[in-house]
Amino acid sequence: MNVLVTNADYPFAAAVADLLAGRHQVRRIGWAERLDADSTTDELVAGIEAVVHFGYARAGGEAHDLIDHAARRTYNLLLAAAEAGVERCIFVSTLRLLEALPAHFAVTEKWQSRPPSDDPALLACHLGEIVAKECARDRLLRVLTLRLGFPEVPGDRHALRGEHGRAAIAAADAAEVIGRALQADLAQWQEVHVQSPVHGARYLMREAGRLLAFPGADSEGAAS
Repeated sequence: MNVLVTNADYPFAAAVADLLAGRHQVRRIGWAERLDADSTTDELVAGIEAVVHFGYARAGGEAHDLIDHAARRTYNLLLAAAEAGVERCIFVSTLRLLEALPAHFAVTEKWQSRPPSDDPALLACHLGEIVAKECARDRLLRVLTLRLGFPEVPGDRHALRGEHGRAAIAAADAAEVIGRALQADLAQWQEVHVQSPVHGARYLMREAGRLLAFPGADSEGAAS
């Protein structure tokens, strides 16, 4: 499959793109790509079958730049992709949007995100989720919002340590679940929560199990 990975100059996105490249033809663009509503953006999505858009690719930066990237540039990208015949977008978000909820809550995809008002990067990510969702509702293309755990750790599960906490995700797990999402039978729009199946995993992954068979019933520490 020909896959466009955005914000691939972000180290975690780059690591995931490297892993996806073993199974797909991957085209990469960086954060600075303008993504204007013009032929340049059209050329970026030409021949692409799926877009993997990293919506939380910077933990900081100028608020106006973060919001512009989340709103205008995301919309231009998805509109151009839809017009080019792209059928699906995997919008890669973050479970940090739900981090403020008490740790003992059984948080599922039915919970509303609660981005802190003093964090422009998380507010922008939240806005990007909404833009992608509205594109799906307009039936431009199918969108799976994939909220990944935190912190994001390079490597596979063997790289995870106790100090990473109960919500961490390894790059190999992120690549695996994105790869499955590229092949899955998706609804027009839906959200899925994913973290590595560490012991005492903080977030439930029932939708990930149902839709993407992740992490698998035999995975040690998988949340149920």
